[in-house]
Amino acid sequence: MSAMTLRFRTPDVKFGLSVDETMVEKTLKLCGKAGNTETGGILLGHYTKRHDWAIVTDVSGPPDDSKHGRTSFYRGIKGLQIWLNYIWGSKRHYYLGEWHYHPFASAEASFVDEMQLREHSDNRLLLCPEPVMMIVGGNPNGAWEAKAYVFQKGSKLLPMDYLGTDAAGYGKKIYPIHNYPKKR
Repeated sequence: MSAMTLRFRTPDVKFGLSVDETMVEKTLKLCGKAGNTETGGILLGHYTKRHDWAIVTDVSGPPDDSKHGRTSFYRGIKGLQIWLNYIWGSKRHYYLGEWHYHPFASAEASFVDEMQLREHSDNRLLLCPEPVMMIVGGNPNGAWEAKAYVFQKGSKLLPMDYLGTDAAGYGKKIYPIHNYPKKR
């Protein structure tokens, strides 16, 4: 069985995040490769016409100058600008936010995570006043969970509810712990 599409939505339904199963699998592989250290990267994609859903079409791994620790991750920047320019020029896709991994721990956002998203919201160079963050926690080769957040400009970090795979966001909530066997 493979990973599934993840959909999240804020309780006020102003913001949503959709990550298809291909991007979930890519993220889980990057988490598995990191072992017991945190890792992460950026989320790229586009918005729906109403700008109420961020659709992830690609995720980066950690740039070479990133710093990984057991309970910390600082995403570097080496090589990202070239990749972002290519994505913007060829697909017209955008920087949506960040993802990272809490190894064998909860996917809850920390104070540091919130401050990072606040900084990205204020960074005019990113052109992303309301960035999203997806955090994967647990064991990427066993029981794992994913949680998503958005930093609303001028406000605070807002958690998103997990919706399952219902694109409209009206499906029943499903507890977001997934236990899939490794692909062979």
